[in-house]
Amino acid sequence: MNTEKINFKEVRDFGEVFNVSVKFIRQNFKSLFKSLIFIAGPLIFIAAISGAFYQSTAVTMFSTKNFLNNPDPFAQFGVTYFLFIFASLFSHLALLGTTFAYMIAYNNNGPGNIKTSDVSAILFKNAGKIIGGFFLYTLLIIIAVILIALIIGLFGAIHAALGVLMGFLLVIGMLIIAPPIMWQFSAFYLSSMHDNTSITSGMSKTRRVMKGNFWWTWVIVVCSAIAVGIIGVVFSFPQLVYQMILMFGNIQNETQEISIPFIIVATICTFCVQLIYSIYYIICGFHYYSLAEKKDGDGLLERIDEIGQPTNNNIEQHH
Repeated sequence: MNTEKINFKEVRDFGEVFNVSVKFIRQNFKSLFKSLIFIAGPLIFIAAISGAFYQSTAVTMFSTKNFLNNPDPFAQFGVTYFLFIFASLFSHLALLGTTFAYMIAYNNNGPGNIKTSDVSAILFKNAGKIIGGFFLYTLLIIIAVILIALIIGLFGAIHAALGVLMGFLLVIGMLIIAPPIMWQFSAFYLSSMHDNTSITSGMSKTRRVMKGNFWWTWVIVVCSAIAVGIIGVVFSFPQLVYQMILMFGNIQNETQEISIPFIIVATICTFCVQLIYSIYYIICGFHYYSLAEKKDGDGLLERIDEIGQPTNNNIEQHH
């Protein structure tokens, strides 16, 4: 049975972006998550197990009599905490890069023709861009945070009320601009990987295609983040329940033992939740292709060029 290839270069509205994302996941579920598990999985597992150890230590510490008598909010920050942060950053990049590499492999090879080796080849080819882009964007965010802090401090020095007002306005402003910035933070990787350009070119193109589509992007990012967040809560629910049981049990028994069963449950839940975030990147990816097609019309030009060309009976283009 022939499988219909999804056309990435197509202008889609709000509902169509979500529908095509679900269709893409259903069509590629087995090979997609196989690639995610074998390529990004090891780093995600390290992040999950280090996070589980950290959470187990924190639960034990915050629910014992010693903490209640002498609370130290910084006592929880040990080796496992910093290992968790470090591993989480790189597992995030591996998940993002693998998801976008799979989308590119799908666009190149078509459904049913994607091997894990194809995805890993695209990912490793762009590994330098992904890591470099992350540190560049992080640097820009740090500079922005410092500038915001200076602005708040300047107004606060003039009058405390002005500082509070400026802080409130900046919070409102961040609620408005943060979702599109989050989308750009993901989409510029895909732009650079797909077009085989530099990271700065990818950033420039994502800003260009989003111009005039700010609120459209805001709505898609917020709705996709809420949807993925709800799914994540469902998968993390066993861990949350177990964590509450441990906290109350440790308070009553005054024990300081680390629970191995909790570490196992937390590792599994965290691993699954991180994999689920690939859904968010897929939605961001299809939104990028939609905006790029709306701006540049490359897909339309390709379809015009294909008029009169022999058609491939094995793969049907979806228009």
